Order: sequence, then structure tokens, then C-alpha cells
Amino acid sequence: MAHGGYGNRPDAADIPHQRLTAALRADADSARPEEAVRAREYADDLASAVDAQDADRTARVLGRINTLLTTATAAFTLTRELLPPGS
Repeated sequence: MAHGGYGNRPDAADIPHQRLTAALRADADSARPEEAVRAREYADDLASAVDAQDADRTARVLGRINTLLTTATAAFTLTRELLPPGS
């Protein structure tokens, strides 16, 4: 179960959630505003679920993030395959 919340010390289970939230926010900060929306929403949703100690919601948000990463990985692979050799 995810544990967190204002004023609470994170335990080992929270640290990956905090790192993922920070990475999503950093991605949003470095993107154009119209491209940053999804990363910021995922970061906010994950932080909220962890703060609420809602394991089911946390799992659903992580599932959405995982789907996004899987799609992005497939897109990068396809792009590499479409590039001419040596690019």
C-alpha cells in the first residue's frame, strides 16, 4: 500500500512514487505548454493517490503511466526502424 501525506516521512514504498512524480513534473517543465498537460496530470494524479493512501487508485494511475511508457517505447522503436541506416 502507498503511504504518504503532508508532514509524514516517506517510507521506502513512497520513494519510487515521489521520484516518478518528480520526473513527470520535470518533463512537464521542459515541454511546451500544450505538450506538458498529460505529464502534469499524471504527476498530480499520482501524488494525490499516494497522499490519500489509496492503493487501488495508485495502481490505476501507475497503470495509465505504464501504458503511456509502453506506447512511447513502441513509437521510439518504430521511429528507429524507419530511419536510414547510420542515422
